[in-house]
Amino acid sequence: MTAHPNPPKHSDRTSFNEKAADLIAKFVGSMWMFYASIIGFAIWMAGLGVTVAGDHYPFNLMLLAVGGIMQWLAMIAILVAQNAQGEVQDKQVEHLHQLGVTTHTLVVENTELTEAIHEHLIKTPSGVTSNNGGHRGEVKP
Repeated sequence: MTAHPNPPKHSDRTSFNEKAADLIAKFVGSMWMFYASIIGFAIWMAGLGVTVAGDHYPFNLMLLAVGGIMQWLAMIAILVAQNAQGEVQDKQVEHLHQLGVTTHTLVVENTELTEAIHEHLIKTPSGVTSNNGGHRGEVKP
């Protein structure tokens, strides 16, 4: 039986850039980042913006820096959803790979059994042949 390679895993990414991108995407695409952003915006609007940077309502400095609160939160929510979907797809791929390996094993076993039955029928004694299903073509009453 031939060996089947395992599907690639997310952990197979080895370069510095791949690892850095994975780390950033994992952190920024987490619910913890979502919660931290909401808390940070709330603290800024509650008074830290005025105290630190003189950023009064309507918080022009904060909106300039972030590019829009809703855009920022939407981006984080999208990344969270993509990470979750990616994990589900990874599990599905692994399952399908295991299913394929199991199916291949069963097909090989079935083929071997079919060949063994064929060999057994060819070597049967007393004129019984494998091409007529074990009958001599006679109909007995």
